[in-house]
Amino acid sequence: KMEPNGILIYAQTNEQGNIHPVVFELLSKASELKEKIWNQRIMVCIIGPRMNYEKIIYELGKYGADEVVIISDNRITGYNCNYFPKFFAEIAKKYPPRIILIGATVQGKEVASYTATKLDTGLTADCTNLDIGENNLLLSTRPTFGGQLTADILCSTFPQMATVQENVFKEKEIEHTATAIFSWFDINEEENKIKIIKSTKKETKSKDLSSAKIIVAGGKGACKDNGFALIYQLAQKMKAAVTGSREAFELGYITKSQQIGQTGKTVAPELYI
Repeated sequence: KMEPNGILIYAQTNEQGNIHPVVFELLSKASELKEKIWNQRIMVCIIGPRMNYEKIIYELGKYGADEVVIISDNRITGYNCNYFPKFFAEIAKKYPPRIILIGATVQGKEVASYTATKLDTGLTADCTNLDIGENNLLLSTRPTFGGQLTADILCSTFPQMATVQENVFKEKEIEHTATAIFSWFDINEEENKIKIIKSTKKETKSKDLSSAKIIVAGGKGACKDNGFALIYQLAQKMKAAVTGSREAFELGYITKSQQIGQTGKTVAPELYI
């Protein structure tokens, strides 16, 4: 049995085959962690239809990936919960890592929980910081009690797993090149119990928070009279995104996708009002 070594990251992509920004954030953090635990490789696993391999290997390499495991098959047209979690867990068994990091997106959470179950290990969810603690164990920081406290959690089982919120780590390019490992799995289409019939993009009154440069936020005090109507007016004039606190969501002034803070999304705008 191989000794657990290295950091394995799940690379989420969109329908166009572009890598999710959280992957580069995780890579940059993994490069920092790698310095603290000697001799660890950083491996990234990407799953999808045939892709521009050279571009992907170059992109992931310049943020610190040492090896890129590519599972590619044209029968996989988009994210599929029958294949992606299963294939990722198989890669984690084939190349046992010391640490597994996954973005805390809707897709990432599904892949992470499946993988933790298959590998019979612990999983710290929705982390806002990562470090190496005593005995070289992964120290994961996450909000608790509705965001009123943060807890530092040491994972004592291997691999040590964490899902990480978006926008909490800064991307950092480094002079680095990655090598590719191609892997194949048997795809039995008859066993595929879930098929995506159609996907529609959800229309919201506000811009996407994760990429917003300007954000106007409202708290409990704005949840009366026409407080939020004014916030939307200001945001429209400033071409900004609208967000709010947990109270604003619970009182119905914003949607769950617009909620920020410890129990909502993490944002990194240039201007926050």
